[in-house]
Amino acid sequence: MVTETNLSPEQHKKLSRIVYKESGVVLNEKKYSLLVARIAKRMRITKIASVSDYISVISSNPQEFTEFIDATTTNHTFFFRENKHCEYLIKTLDPKTPLKIWSAASSSGEEAFSIAVQLLSNSFSLSIFASDVSDSMLKLGRRAVYPMDRVKNVPLSMLRTYFQKGKDRWKDHVRVKPEVQQLVRFAKFNLLSDTPDDTFDIIFCRNVMIYFDTPTRQRVVDNLCRALKPGGYFFVGLAESLNGLDHSLTTILPSGYQKK
Repeated sequence: MVTETNLSPEQHKKLSRIVYKESGVVLNEKKYSLLVARIAKRMRITKIASVSDYISVISSNPQEFTEFIDATTTNHTFFFRENKHCEYLIKTLDPKTPLKIWSAASSSGEEAFSIAVQLLSNSFSLSIFASDVSDSMLKLGRRAVYPMDRVKNVPLSMLRTYFQKGKDRWKDHVRVKPEVQQLVRFAKFNLLSDTPDDTFDIIFCRNVMIYFDTPTRQRVVDNLCRALKPGGYFFVGLAESLNGLDHSLTTILPSGYQKK
């Protein structure tokens, strides 16, 4: 039974440092409640009674360390979130040109599949590399099954064309059809430490850099820009920008950039 869910200043500092080193996510005092909630959930699952014991476990158990990082860096997402970027691409690009796209913080796959179905419905040829640091999120992306509330923004015509409605115990879920799934490759990638081995026409890295400090954001942008083809497009979240960073990108719309 869990008996301790508060963090001492030292414990908060240590856990925050672990998360920052592994993922670049900053869990400062404003994120204290989030960290406590995620820790408490892992402690309930593992039946570890105190934070000090849990810290000892993640220091020696690689599996639980991975679960801890997953729990503290995973964020909620849904289909057609911040859709203006995709609408811009559809209006701007020639459908005859095949596109290589990187969804660089893909979470459980909603962003990658949202891009895929919209471009498919406009006759684009494409392939998408969907990466994340979380093993559990990648597993969900590969499964491609989502609760109905995640697809509430998907137009009915696309929902009927590219999704299968679940039955019986899955009646409140949908599954992305195989012809869409085959366009998306999910793989683990740490934006801080891994090096891209391919180049892309379009890179989405949305709603993740808002959790980074400036030095980490610079490292991530440098890493991603190396993988962006000349003339390629780079998108961050609507609440994010590249202000204050050194880069070779030109602003083309709010939170949208193009490589010179």
